[in-house]
Amino acid sequence: MTEFEYDADDNLGEDDEEGGSWTFGGRTASVFLIDASPAMFDSQSNDEGDDNDPPFQKAIKCVHATLMRKIITSDQDLISVVFFNTRETKNSTDFANVYILQDLERPGAEKILQLEELLKLPTKEFDKKYGHASGANIHDALRVCQGIFTKSSSRLSGQSIMLFTNCDDPHPGDNQKQRQARQKAGDLKEAGIVLEILHMGNHFDVKKFYQDMIIRDDEDEDSQESMILADPTNRIDELTDRVKRLEHKQRTMGRTTFTLAPGVEMAVSIYTGVRKTYKPSKVKLWKTTNEEVRYMKKEYLEETGELLLPSDYVKYQEYGKKKIKFTLDEVRSLSSIYPPGIELLGFKSIKCIKPYMHVKPANFVYVDDKTIEGSKKMFGALLDRCLAREVVPIVRFIPRRNASVAWAALIPQAEELDEHNCQVVPPGFHACFLPFADDFRNLEMENLPRATPDQVDAAKAVIQKLHFKYQPESFDNPSLQTHWRNIEALALNRSTLDPVPDHTVPTNDRILRKVGKLLDNLRDLVYPPSYDPANPPKKRPSAASTPAPKKPKIDPKSMSVEDLAKEGKVDKLNMDQLKAWLQERGMRVTGKKKAQLVQDVMDELGV
Repeated sequence: MTEFEYDADDNLGEDDEEGGSWTFGGRTASVFLIDASPAMFDSQSNDEGDDNDPPFQKAIKCVHATLMRKIITSDQDLISVVFFNTRETKNSTDFANVYILQDLERPGAEKILQLEELLKLPTKEFDKKYGHASGANIHDALRVCQGIFTKSSSRLSGQSIMLFTNCDDPHPGDNQKQRQARQKAGDLKEAGIVLEILHMGNHFDVKKFYQDMIIRDDEDEDSQESMILADPTNRIDELTDRVKRLEHKQRTMGRTTFTLAPGVEMAVSIYTGVRKTYKPSKVKLWKTTNEEVRYMKKEYLEETGELLLPSDYVKYQEYGKKKIKFTLDEVRSLSSIYPPGIELLGFKSIKCIKPYMHVKPANFVYVDDKTIEGSKKMFGALLDRCLAREVVPIVRFIPRRNASVAWAALIPQAEELDEHNCQVVPPGFHACFLPFADDFRNLEMENLPRATPDQVDAAKAVIQKLHFKYQPESFDNPSLQTHWRNIEALALNRSTLDPVPDHTVPTNDRILRKVGKLLDNLRDLVYPPSYDPANPPKKRPSAASTPAPKKPKIDPKSMSVEDLAKEGKVDKLNMDQLKAWLQERGMRVTGKKKAQLVQDVMDELGV
């Protein structure tokens, strides 16, 4: 199995927020190390349909896309941009040919605009400002990146270096520099810093130099076999997708043990799956300092005004006309029937798990070899046998302390790689929660007409023709995209906005091209010959929905003011009529509103 590449979010469901204490684990830090040698600025012959931008510009575009994505998804993470193979030098240790363009900070509008200016910068201007070189030591560049992480004052939960280059052998014939680079790569791994190679070019041979940096000789055979390096690419979309997968750090919901039998345990991590994304909630700011307003809730006893503490609360259950009281600790202990963890109960055929059993979003279970050594081999063996025999483990699922007891089916998922050896689907189990007996309902259906077998077959043909593999990332929420696009334009001082495509709207022309004849066949079988879909027959209004006859409107001109006053409808008169009636009686009407005029009429008539 290769390393886990699962796009998980940090949002927890409603059921996951009950109980448990969550602490801030730290920020994710990424350093983009980009080669600025002359070869990176040469346009290469790319695949058909791809752009002809030089590799350096493609690398900058990937960093730009990452900054734009980070601001929306993880604005607390830190990003830095470093060049190597430049004539100019800018770093704290004065290593030659290494230039720190952006320090390790949160993404912001200034950094994005700086990268956009860099994309517009001609090659000659770049040479004047930064210069080109070809003899930079990879050891020195990696050491500068490690120093950036070390000097960060923030607590870091994940550190990674993304190296963009199209040179497969940076130190040809220099064994000392090659050995130093490999040694520094090993030091980074021991320090918990992940080094990723994003190699570009049609003839990039990763075995010449970089494969030895990623796959160490001192690692065990299983680790060496699990490391699969992707093929080099020139396509900007593939490069951006790789950066997104490598740079995104998975934050686990928790770690627990998976008990297969008494005394047989392995450690696993639990991750959230694909969840719905919402617009960020509104934040109230103080008008003078523009700082966020924090709320503090305190409750007092109504009789004495004494401040209430959490220990002063009790809950009760009424039984036999008596209130049986429980403290909050006693209420929490009621859910602690079993200890936290995942316990295997048995196996079922995968065909027994039906789609209608879905009760809430599933979690993803992956091995955690750091907690219990050897868990990776046991997890891989279990996954392999479940896939081979097409069975699912049925487990008792309690992810953490004070969590509700749940039963789940672990749907096995095999690893999938694309044609470039990039991981598309990670290996592991989807923990699909099973419903309880109370979750099933018996629906009373009326005697409705049923479709004939021919009509059913015609409908199946239409559905099969329009069937496709659904992927959530292929359909963006147009409302969310418009919201963030407006914020982007405001932050970057942009006057025009690119239109937001709505991929959720069905493409009727394309649908008709694929199933036009099948739809006509289905229409002929279901509807009568005289049915016209463009002009469907109007429904007859039911007796209950027939509107009541309207009351005739009263014409104020046909009634005297006295009669209207008796019925309380003087306000039906307009301003001119009211003023004329009051002026005939010598009353002042200048500067008065209609309500005052109506009141004067009522007072005059004594109504």
